[in-house]
Amino acid sequence: MAYRFAERSTIALLGVILLLHALAPSIAAQVRLTDDLGRDISLPDAPTRIVSLVPAITEVLYALGAGGSVAGRSTWDDQPPEVRSVPSVGDALRPDAESVIARNPDLVILYAGSDNARSVDQFERLDIAVLAIRIDDLDDLQRNVLRLGDLLGRKSTAESLWASIEFDLAEVARATRDLPRTRVYYDVAWPPAITVGAGSYLDTLVSIAGGENVFGDLAAPSPQVSLEAIVVRSPQLILVPIMPDGMPADPATRPGWAVIPSVRDGRVRSVDAGLLHRLGPRIGKAARALAEVLHPELQW
Repeated sequence: MAYRFAERSTIALLGVILLLHALAPSIAAQVRLTDDLGRDISLPDAPTRIVSLVPAITEVLYALGAGGSVAGRSTWDDQPPEVRSVPSVGDALRPDAESVIARNPDLVILYAGSDNARSVDQFERLDIAVLAIRIDDLDDLQRNVLRLGDLLGRKSTAESLWASIEFDLAEVARATRDLPRTRVYYDVAWPPAITVGAGSYLDTLVSIAGGENVFGDLAAPSPQVSLEAIVVRSPQLILVPIMPDGMPADPATRPGWAVIPSVRDGRVRSVDAGLLHRLGPRIGKAARALAEVLHPELQW
């Protein structure tokens, strides 16, 4: 009985929100585009209240000078620092609809994945504009920077931002071009052992930074690998990302990992996951930081 009452209350609240949304002044100017779920959609031209649930895209919005339009964020959106003053609506995946709607958005941006399919449908039923995007590689980043620039009426700013990102990446690539490739194992997670494959932008970043991903021949972005395979591929360095909630277990303390020469010899380096794992405007800075780990001899 209590469950049914709570369910009816939630439905009633969403109904009121939908009614208020329908009574709100309509936005005449619309932009037509196809999002990364293949949907042909109409979005408000130059939205002023955006709930962004993709941390990298939130950074892009600020880099475009549209930070003042960000009305809501996920708990993971922490850059630039000023975004932390924006109210959080909770999780980025399967977000709570009531928390999002309470921010009175004219646009919701979320990741185009199966986890968010129900949320997309829910926002559509409530007549709230929603843009589903993917941001898995550098091509995605370029597309989204330019797409958001068009949507926000900041086309020239977006073009300049992308040119700056390209320049920063090219500078790192030039600095490392003639250096010997450092063979690396990127320690995404353990247990089980999960690393980076060719399907991840991190594989590209390792290459730009003067490294060679020892599992770069695997197509999956985050393949699971065996200890034996790591030993056979014999990385010169093991890169362990420091996560926001703390560093994962030191490889030297993991059962059996001492058989890997780089672990046994202490050739393990930490990298900043908060920087490297965010495919946004700071990706050039991430490439530079990674290059300095792989090649401490670099002179900029």
